[in-house]
Amino acid sequence: MIPDHPATRQEVDSIGAHAVPASALYGIQTQRAVELYPLGGAGRFSDYPRLLDAMLRVKKAAARTNIETGAIEPVLGEAIIRAIDGLLAAPRPEAFPVHACHGGGGISFNMNINEVVANLANAEAFGSTYGSYAPIHPNDHVNLNHSTADCLSTGCHIAALAAFESFSEEIEGLAADLDRLGAEWAPLRKLARTCLQDAVDIGFDDYLGGVAACLRFDLARASRDVDGLGRISLGGNIIGRSSDCDPAFFARIIAVLNEQLAEAGFTSGFARADNLFAASQAHDRLLALAGSLEQTARTLIRFAKDLRLMASGPHGGFGEIRLPAVQPGSSAIPGKVNPTIPEFMVQAGMIACGLAARVIMTADHGEMDYNPWQAVVITGLLDMIAILEAGVSTLRRNCVEGMRPDVARNADNATSLLPSLIRLKQLKGYSHASAVAKEAAGDLAFVRRRVAEAEAG
Repeated sequence: MIPDHPATRQEVDSIGAHAVPASALYGIQTQRAVELYPLGGAGRFSDYPRLLDAMLRVKKAAARTNIETGAIEPVLGEAIIRAIDGLLAAPRPEAFPVHACHGGGGISFNMNINEVVANLANAEAFGSTYGSYAPIHPNDHVNLNHSTADCLSTGCHIAALAAFESFSEEIEGLAADLDRLGAEWAPLRKLARTCLQDAVDIGFDDYLGGVAACLRFDLARASRDVDGLGRISLGGNIIGRSSDCDPAFFARIIAVLNEQLAEAGFTSGFARADNLFAASQAHDRLLALAGSLEQTARTLIRFAKDLRLMASGPHGGFGEIRLPAVQPGSSAIPGKVNPTIPEFMVQAGMIACGLAARVIMTADHGEMDYNPWQAVVITGLLDMIAILEAGVSTLRRNCVEGMRPDVARNADNATSLLPSLIRLKQLKGYSHASAVAKEAAGDLAFVRRRVAEAEAG
């Protein structure tokens, strides 16, 4: 059967004519990007909804500002705003198929949005067909008074800040879980180790409280970096030149963006970067956050590995804590249960550290006036936050909140040979304890008797 409508439509850009799926909300530049940059297992623009949402809000603020300053006819500007509001209320992931890595500059991300908004606005407000770009044009109207550079950069800051908010809640929640368990287990002593060798006895609250403090230190450092994301380059246009947009737009756009973000319940209070040329040359504020998150990832890896060690056994290992059994641990060994939740946290941390290296590497390759690797930065950073949040969430709910100490094992370990000798040193001095250690020749019962005698006076 011959279809009633052609499967494709023809659009034209500066390169030439090209076929676009007839029903596609996007246009020729998006179609070229889809064909030129195959996915290869990476994500699409629509797989980063926070970034897409943030850039749409920048576009909406730009349209509102252009109406206020008289740069665009109100009927056109309001049509753009209605189209964006529709996308914000009911996302259309099929309309944003661009590969997360699509050559430098993020232009395909920006043009994907421009084309979709123009097509929707034209169709809904004026009955125009997709691809006609009349009366609203992707570049002349949707992209008016800003560029890919400052729109994407601003969107990256908004998206990273929003993603960090939920992640920080999980980190603080984990620290609170450890504080609670530390208080609950406070009377119980455990054997501390240095270089994986027996050392002294401490309280579980000492160990857990130490981990909680490390997590809060990492969170505080990352939070300071997030605060830095409040400085944005919107109005800097191509490479930081404010002269590339109307002075009235430059003066008003950030206030309008803040108003709209606040109305939508988002963090607002953004201000313009002190040096717009620096903001074009480097993405240091985002890279700083990646560095802080990498440190957080390494703290989480260390803690998760500690849980594996303390839960090792059940007979040939430390056996100090018991983790919740969540799934069988072996296809061949009956009854075996592995610490898979801490291992997932380790895996998540490893992936996050790799992503951090990818993000930070972009600083080495931003030649001259513009660092074009922001798509690599923001997708890596958002992936990093997502995998860490997933790791912490399941670690909390499927492991930490249900783990319990082995009371008998810890009591025995806390009074084993070296902790007992340390106790004797506290009572009688180093030389006396050393002499007892030599005389005991590893006989724990003998050392414990001498400790009891010294305590009795």
